[in-house]
Amino acid sequence: MLLASVDGWTCAVKQGEHKVGELVLYFEIDSFLPAGDERFSFLKPFTTWQGQRGFHVKSTMVGKSISQGLILPVSTFTEATNTLEKLRQEQPYDEEVQKFMQLSFEEQLGVKKWELTPDEAKRSLGQPPTFIPKTDLERVQNCPNLFTPKYNHAIYQESVKMDGSSMTAYFVRRDSQWYKSVPALPKGSRADSEEGRVGVCSRKHDLPEVSDGKFWPVALDNYLPAKLKRLNRNIAVQGELCGSTISQNREGFDQGRHQFYVFRIFDIDEQKALCPKETVKLAGELGLEHVPVLGYVKLHDIAKSHNDLLKRSEGRGIHGKLREGLVYKNMKDGRSFKVISNSNLLRNGE
Repeated sequence: MLLASVDGWTCAVKQGEHKVGELVLYFEIDSFLPAGDERFSFLKPFTTWQGQRGFHVKSTMVGKSISQGLILPVSTFTEATNTLEKLRQEQPYDEEVQKFMQLSFEEQLGVKKWELTPDEAKRSLGQPPTFIPKTDLERVQNCPNLFTPKYNHAIYQESVKMDGSSMTAYFVRRDSQWYKSVPALPKGSRADSEEGRVGVCSRKHDLPEVSDGKFWPVALDNYLPAKLKRLNRNIAVQGELCGSTISQNREGFDQGRHQFYVFRIFDIDEQKALCPKETVKLAGELGLEHVPVLGYVKLHDIAKSHNDLLKRSEGRGIHGKLREGLVYKNMKDGRSFKVISNSNLLRNGE
């Protein structure tokens, strides 16, 4: 895939599909294209919005760059080609092109702007930004090669798996490619500034400041927006939100108390997580709690099999409750996996 620029927006295109200076139809992010139009039938997956099936145009990642929309050939759409032909008969070439570029065809093509309902907007701004990875980890049972010679000398950070809800706080500079792709804010929001935009996300939602739940309150209690803004770099801090009202309080917090524990810091420009030791160091410099780190180990030194790791995962958490398990991060390539204790699975009926 290559990247093409349309009026300052960057879009992914197939090699050889378009030429520089070619007239195209550009569909901006949050366009909703009707599934009933065969010209959009190749787009997947379709979703249902306001009772209609269609394709929701979203930002996507292409390597370390972001694609912010969809480009399709003008020749595919007679609504556009007929208009262009009429303009050619009436205008000199340069004027014809400029006038055509100012036109919009959403009504003729049945394209709508995808928007949250007012009730939905109170709970969510949309999905978390595409340029920030999900926090899901592979289970140890799905990593069959851990005890092969390939990993004999690999060193892993061993940390406690906290039992809460995944939380991400991010900052993107106003002058970065990422800024255009974050969701619009409601009136009165203070998440945007001259420097850039801060955001707080749960696993599935980029959250408005006035949303229900503890995500924004805990972020503000930890001064996360201000701290990330001071770093003045495109960055995301990911961790576990734990507390008395989270995940049945399996971590044993006092009533009304909540805390955020960092487990990953992600360099958005490099599209790469900081190494585990850098993450611990920066979290400390920012005055943020990090998940408990038990040490740096070679798997072959602490276990001989997957079953040994499962036994090792048994133990107590920060407040004496049964812990969820352990997490292992490869110090060289950053790949991680989780080991969920059998006691935890039995406790939760899994």
